[in-house]
Amino acid sequence: MVLPAKPQAPKKFDVTAIHLNTDLGEYWSVRTPAGGRYTARHITVRTLILNTLHIKDFQLEGAPKWLDSERYDIDAKADLNREFAPGELKPLMLDLLASRCGLIFHHEMKEGPIYSLTASKSGARLLPDTGAKGGTDWGKDHINAIDRTLGELADVLEVQLERVVRNDTGIDGVFDFKLTWDPTDQTGPSIFTALQEQYGLRLVATKGPVEMTVIDRVERPSGN
Repeated sequence: MVLPAKPQAPKKFDVTAIHLNTDLGEYWSVRTPAGGRYTARHITVRTLILNTLHIKDFQLEGAPKWLDSERYDIDAKADLNREFAPGELKPLMLDLLASRCGLIFHHEMKEGPIYSLTASKSGARLLPDTGAKGGTDWGKDHINAIDRTLGELADVLEVQLERVVRNDTGIDGVFDFKLTWDPTDQTGPSIFTALQEQYGLRLVATKGPVEMTVIDRVERPSGN
């Protein structure tokens, strides 16, 4: 018996509408409801690029100022009668950024400042996973990470510190983290001190390779 070929996921949106959003505020949202739909509200092109390429803010170079300041609403529809599966949205967003924003970019490896995550001399003091449902939540003064590896913790620390954090602990397994610190360094510990005091982990400043995404060309989104 010959099974029917699995239909290929679309590589571009059939319909895309982009409008400048002049509302005040910094909150933005992205939704991908069933039916191949994509909606973004109050979003910058910079955020679109970061989310599409799965890179962090400090890894993007060559961005004009409007990439951060101008915000847009996007309504797009692909030929799909279900929700997007993992990985299916990226080619559509790459096509949208290329066709509507003229985005051209390349990647470069550069030597730059990074942090090395290591265990302190007295050893790491980690909380074994409690079996609770995994998840990660962070803000300017905390990281709550459940059922996460030290490599995944390093990824979250990269967002907080805006610098590559390399996991050099050599420790395997999954753990629960509830890290708190004072972002002003005035009434409580810094994130560096909190990591050492609460979990026996150190962030050591060093040099290492950093993968950068360099924008060669980008334009304001074209209309409908």
